[in-house]
Amino acid sequence: MEYLKRKIKNLSPGTKIMSENELAKKFNVSRLTARKAIENLVNEGLLVRVQGIGTFVSDIEKENKKKNKYIGILIKNRFDTRGWSMISGIEKTLKQFNYKALILDLKTDSPQQISRKIHSLLSQNVEGLIITPTHNLSNSKVFEKLVKQNFPIIFVDRNIEGLDISTVESSNYHGGKILGEHLKNVHKIRNVLFVTEETMDLTSVKERLEGFKKGLGSGKVDVLILEKNRENRRKLLSTLKKKNCEAIFFCHDLLAVYGISILLREGYKIPEDIKIVSFDNNQVSKYILPNLTTVEQNFEILGENVAMMIIKLINGEKIPKIKHIPVHLIIRESCGCNL
Repeated sequence: MEYLKRKIKNLSPGTKIMSENELAKKFNVSRLTARKAIENLVNEGLLVRVQGIGTFVSDIEKENKKKNKYIGILIKNRFDTRGWSMISGIEKTLKQFNYKALILDLKTDSPQQISRKIHSLLSQNVEGLIITPTHNLSNSKVFEKLVKQNFPIIFVDRNIEGLDISTVESSNYHGGKILGEHLKNVHKIRNVLFVTEETMDLTSVKERLEGFKKGLGSGKVDVLILEKNRENRRKLLSTLKKKNCEAIFFCHDLLAVYGISILLREGYKIPEDIKIVSFDNNQVSKYILPNLTTVEQNFEILGENVAMMIIKLINGEKIPKIKHIPVHLIIRESCGCNL
């Protein structure tokens, strides 16, 4: 502990310290002893632990702790389970480095509305931005200007093709792949309809589909992109009949709930007539009948990681272009299992 305290005095906030294994080897002690030393310093507020990344020097003893510092957050659906879980991870981690989160909800805003929201955050002297990107973000002139100025920006949950912004997202490709493998190996499914509300220029959508195709192997996957209009019900039902699909992969759980309600009203039996899988493991996936087979994302860990990335970027450290957070398959009734 004393050794680490001396080292900390000469390190800037956000600097990563040696691991438990490295510390144990240096002092020829057990890993448990090294872990206790680090945990004690975490409890004292001198160090910060971020799951899956490491342990870092906090801001507690620095002179700038009296000065309020801010990170701007533009996040989609901040009040749903996904949104508040992610914000919880972001705020918890930022707090350790004496930053506060200024949060605005990013909906289906126009480029002009997005520019106004970014202006609002910049007027509060934010030192960086964490953004869940939407289609219109790249058309925002203010955002475009910030990118050219190398202003610290990190994307969370997804990226937009063509934008060179570091991103923290779930392992969408792997999630799609394990869904495809499950349908192929367990249920012998060959023809699947992939349903999304968003286009393939969003990396999360594209990677889920590509991973799913890989997992399904030689099976056929048709794609249906729903638009925000009254024709969605007709489009979904007519596509199902035309393509003779055995299963539907909805891109996220809320969309799956919408789709299931249409199918049930039309007289479909799930999973007997058609099997359903999805992505997110949102709270609603546990309560809809039948319960959804889905891929679980850990949004709080996603938030912790993106907060750590923006801190490192502000401090001038090198960060990876992409950081993937592991996902897990949750098997329930909608695919025909656990009946």
